[in-house]
Amino acid sequence: MSLQENLQAAQERDRQQAEADGAGHRRYAKAWELHKLGVPVMSPNGAPDPALTETALAWMLAAERERRASLYETFARSGIATVFPGLDVQILTGDGIVYTIGDHDPLTQTNSSRPLGLLAGAEAMVTDGPQVPRYGRSVLLPLAATALDAKTVADAAAHIHALCGNTEIRKAQKQVARFNVLAGTAAPEPTNMDPGHVVKLQNLQELREAGLLSWEEYAAKRAEIIASL
Repeated sequence: MSLQENLQAAQERDRQQAEADGAGHRRYAKAWELHKLGVPVMSPNGAPDPALTETALAWMLAAERERRASLYETFARSGIATVFPGLDVQILTGDGIVYTIGDHDPLTQTNSSRPLGLLAGAEAMVTDGPQVPRYGRSVLLPLAATALDAKTVADAAAHIHALCGNTEIRKAQKQVARFNVLAGTAAPEPTNMDPGHVVKLQNLQELREAGLLSWEEYAAKRAEIIASL
């Protein structure tokens, strides 16, 4: 190979390397932007998921921006939301969907809330922390998961919000009762549940919140009531 050919080959390698470096930087920038928006695209080592190409990341970024803009319009049209800060969830009037509490930004006309699922059939609860009593979690999970053990509940939960301090826990417990009443009235077939069942479920929830029932006892008894509908 002549000197000229060697020079051209070296220049081509440099060009290809520069393109690869540029693509890598662009890919990381898109992944980092998605990460800041709360979209899980990073591997545990802090690098973008190797399965996600630059094109895929660009599509995901555009989709997330569109989702936030669309949700902003949804919240703006509704105008009224029932907010449960202790549970970190909210419900739009007439919408029937549970959302996380995100930022509603008129400047960028975006809303960072995320839908968690239908209000009908959902249940909120407060669990004790694993070690220190004054630490706990508010948990939102589907109705069908209420007979599961504590670990499976954590895996099946639609949303988990950490609580710190007795004041936060007490506020969350009060909001749990209010949320579950709304979820019960939003059930698609309310005629399936007579007033007696509603009272039983409310009393059961109050016993659990008062600490008179363990999580396992509460879950088992609630499953019995639901099964009898």
